[in-house]
Amino acid sequence: MEAYRLGVKVFVEPPAASGALRSEEFIPVFHRWIQNRRLAETLIDVADYGHVHQGPGVVLIGHAANYALDFDEGLPGLLYVRKRPAEGAFAERLAETFRAALHAARLLEEEPGLAGKLRFGAARIRFRIHDRLLAPNGSATLAAVRPALEAIGARVHGGAAVTLHPLFEDPRALFTVDVVGPGALDVATAEARLGGGT
Repeated sequence: MEAYRLGVKVFVEPPAASGALRSEEFIPVFHRWIQNRRLAETLIDVADYGHVHQGPGVVLIGHAANYALDFDEGLPGLLYVRKRPAEGAFAERLAETFRAALHAARLLEEEPGLAGKLRFGAARIRFRIHDRLLAPNGSATLAAVRPALEAIGARVHGGAAVTLHPLFEDPRALFTVDVVGPGALDVATAEARLGGGT
């Protein structure tokens, strides 16, 4: 798979907690991340889309990737989208995409100003390819990425098998599949299993 614009969304848990989330609370958090170099990549700016219904909320814009508190489809979560090519085979790039999303989600959980307001779950992780040309939303793309997705899912879930739930309803949409494990899983444990965590 040649596509490099890979995205991973880690959902807020439980979903009902979304009513307590206000996107404006994340603006100063993301600005601090830029100032304090909280992530191991170049961060540039913060964009507020809180006025967009079920939109991206607040976006932390980076040189290589963007991070967003995303409310798409009314399902709040931390969305990571890689924008620039990365080294390595698809499986390596996929693992790094999962690791980056889980790491950022864990850091948000640990933010003092958000304590008790925000918890992410890793039992279901949404994977998306932001390239309709190289990865049309259908069974051919799923067949191409299935081995790598199942392998990364098994790593995240400590060796347990995962189920892939493709979202093929609209062939014009981005290729999207939910990677679902057998039980509850927190982001810190999931990140550690991928070799992350600091």
